Amino acid sequence: MNPVTVQSDIEALQLSLQARGAAQWDAVGWHYLQVLAERSHAQSGAAQSLLHDKLLQALQNFKSRMDAAPRLQHNPEHSRSTPSPLATLLNDIAQQAAPTQTDKPSNWRPESPCVQQFRQQLGKLRVQKQVSQAIAQAPQNAGPINSHMLVLRSLGLMRDISPDYLSRFMGYIDTLLCLDEAGQGKAAPKKTTSGKPEK
Repeated sequence: MNPVTVQSDIEALQLSLQARGAAQWDAVGWHYLQVLAERSHAQSGAAQSLLHDKLLQALQNFKSRMDAAPRLQHNPEHSRSTPSPLATLLNDIAQQAAPTQTDKPSNWRPESPCVQQFRQQLGKLRVQKQVSQAIAQAPQNAGPINSHMLVLRSLGLMRDISPDYLSRFMGYIDTLLCLDEAGQGKAAPKKTTSGKPEK
């Protein structure tokens, strides 16, 4: 086929599809066609001929899909009455999340991103201070495989390599210490004079 004829067919088909609202009907597909058209204009010779053939075929496929699709865009009342799948999904998510939001007071506002960032920075500084204090209190004459020194060395490496991981790790350690203290705080059963625990 004559390249000039192919070019004129492509331009005519693009203009007719654009007039019918192709960009609104399938924005992603239309963008692909525009990019393909720009690439075909940038080429020359055999490469341009191949890209023109590919573009013409893609435009014809787009037109046939557009012709076969129901014409909802020309009937705004019908399109308003039928929600899109995305709108349906968002509505379902909002309905499922609604009971959890009723527990919050009416004047509740989410925490500001600046406050969240400030809280994270304070947490990191606290962890850095704890690790520095622990390393400063290391035993002086401990051997290379002393468990206390190995733990301190691990914390120092974590601080240097991944401070975020260190913060989370310290959070886990704090939780375990609180649980341990709570377990030790339970009163042991009282013993009678005979040595047997009371019932």
